[in-house]
Amino acid sequence: MGDLIGRLERAAAAPEAQAQAPAGAPVPHPPAGAPGPAPQPSDIIRLPAARLDALMLQAEDLLVPKLAAGERLREIRGIAEVLSGCLAALKGTPPAPGPGAAAGGPAGLEGALRGAAAQARETLAHAARDQRAIAGAVDGLLDEMRRMRMTPASAVLDLFPRMVRDLAREQGKEVEWEAQEAELEVDRKVLEAMKEPLIHLVRNAVDHGIERPEERVQGGKPRRGRVAAAVQPLEGGRVEIRLEDDGRGIDLARVKEEAVRARFLTAEEAQALSDEAALDLVFRSGLSTSPLITDVSGHGLGLAIVKEQVERLGGLIQVQNRPGEGTIVRLVLPAAVAAFRGLLVRAGGQPFLLPIESVERVIRLDPAQMETVEGREMARWNGSPLPVGRLGALLGLAERGGPSGSESGMRPCVVARVGEERLGLLADEILGDREGLVKELRPPLARVRNVAGAGLLGTGQLVLILRPGDLLRSMRGAPPAALPAPPEEEARQMAVLVVDDSITTRTMEKNLLEAAGYRVRVAADGLEGWTALREGDFDLVVSDVDMPRMDGFELTARIRADQKLAGLPVVLVTALERREDKERGIEVGANAYIIKSSFDQSNLLEIIRRLI
Repeated sequence: MGDLIGRLERAAAAPEAQAQAPAGAPVPHPPAGAPGPAPQPSDIIRLPAARLDALMLQAEDLLVPKLAAGERLREIRGIAEVLSGCLAALKGTPPAPGPGAAAGGPAGLEGALRGAAAQARETLAHAARDQRAIAGAVDGLLDEMRRMRMTPASAVLDLFPRMVRDLAREQGKEVEWEAQEAELEVDRKVLEAMKEPLIHLVRNAVDHGIERPEERVQGGKPRRGRVAAAVQPLEGGRVEIRLEDDGRGIDLARVKEEAVRARFLTAEEAQALSDEAALDLVFRSGLSTSPLITDVSGHGLGLAIVKEQVERLGGLIQVQNRPGEGTIVRLVLPAAVAAFRGLLVRAGGQPFLLPIESVERVIRLDPAQMETVEGREMARWNGSPLPVGRLGALLGLAERGGPSGSESGMRPCVVARVGEERLGLLADEILGDREGLVKELRPPLARVRNVAGAGLLGTGQLVLILRPGDLLRSMRGAPPAALPAPPEEEARQMAVLVVDDSITTRTMEKNLLEAAGYRVRVAADGLEGWTALREGDFDLVVSDVDMPRMDGFELTARIRADQKLAGLPVVLVTALERREDKERGIEVGANAYIIKSSFDQSNLLEIIRRLI
């Protein structure tokens, strides 16, 4: 035991000794023939040898049905030859010589048919046995492969302690990170798909949720904020990832104001919204309550991307708002990516698949039982109103008549569940549940409304897999259209003023904006830019900060103080990265703050499109 302890101590001290070696010291090489350090890329999974042996055994189990398939092919070929001979005998043509030729006369024909029927029944029994063997072997192989792909949730959650610390330091906040049950295993594919959404959520918690230390102390909270993640298993092979912070929560009044400003709603509609409906607005793309657009937040894309990715995995996202106390986000996801099962339905003459986990029940509805409430069709089911939509119409397909699709008779209706809501989908025909191989959509079809992907059935038929969440939104109707702009504004080319003392930066930004269709004027410093604003008419200003005569902060402050220009959007593009500079950008009223070191042309254009 003492020898073992000594060896462990020497091994622990070895890295430190190497780190303290002088720069010019020779590096010892391993003796010839000794294995070098093994590469450890992030996509390597370590597996015990026992799992590989089990996999090999399951793969060998497939050899038996593989050999049997050749035998079944020989049997079916024999049956086909007998039937061909019988057909030739019925037509009175001389049969081709061979084992399938029927003997002359009705007795010989009847005997040949009886023999073919018996052989067909025997082949059918063999085929059924082979199918069960193949199904068992393939299912076992897939299950073992999924178990091999299971990875602790810590593989993703371990990224956040440093990220939270760095974000908090940049923003002058004190935040601690906490993770619970991080060793729970989740499918590696699910974790990889949720990595970016979780980054968005954690950034939101630190940036929007957690307050500054002095603000927290004034509110009776500890100086240090808390962002926590917990992973726990659920029934039905699902897992819950729960993200929680003890910050200020979501300001629903501010959310409504931003929705009106972004023209998602009118002021009257926003006023009538319930808190639950207002909370749903945070998932709308392009809506943000951040006072300043930066490289971290303010783009209004984060939660929209999160919801999109969660729904793509067949999961569910829920947000619980606690004003003044924080926010809880629940992500319910499949623990493993399993074989897809769906309900095959026909609508508008075409087959579609609905995810079986979203299907609650299949019922039949009489059109006479439905009624129209506020322009939407409703039916009574289980004592509650059920919004009903015609699947073909929701997908933009023409209605087709038929026994099951007749308006005068009962129509099949799929009761689907989206979160806590239910909807009824009227179909032409229900064809039953099917298992299929999922094929994801690829660019340029990366996101198609109502469609989650394509499924390859056992028949070789490719059918579209529908997205119940999109169908629910389609049933509710398209979101309110943006308020129409006056005709003269639609026809007028948007004008942008670029203010920068660097001729290289001015020229680059001018060329970029003109290529995007904007009319651009440039100014060499803040004073020249202020003169241009007083003389001309502009829709947005892109300005540097550090300039002679008048810097970008003073220029922005003058714009906000001027009654005529107060509403003009201002984007600051600068090399100043300190938190104090960003805070001053907020104070003077800038709409966006972009760091030149991380400048991205598409990012600038996207921000400008949002602002004007």
